Amino acid sequence: MEINENKTKYMVTSTYEHRRNAGDLQIGNKTCEAVQSFQHLGNITVNTNNNNKCIKERIRMGNKVYYANRQLVNSSLISRNNKLQIYCTLVCPVVTYGSESWTLTMEEERALAVF
Repeated sequence: MEINENKTKYMVTSTYEHRRNAGDLQIGNKTCEAVQSFQHLGNITVNTNNNNKCIKERIRMGNKVYYANRQLVNSSLISRNNKLQIYCTLVCPVVTYGSESWTLTMEEERALAVF
């Protein structure tokens, strides 16, 4: 197996601050950089086990999709049921993508409910 030193990074997750502040990792003659957060498959993962940043990003992306389709939603030619179907088909999946792995606080639940 060949390790690409430029692409390989690692992250330590813990509720304890002193454990998260790990330095770079040395594997043979290769060095892997320690990171505080990274984006994978559209979700932002941080080393504090906090989903707040990811949820805010998902809500921002959902707003982007909503406003991109605002003419459809505001059209008087489209029935209310069709507008709801557009919302459930286009906007909701963007916001809830990756939500199976989230552990939500009351504040984050409230933010999603408001959206």
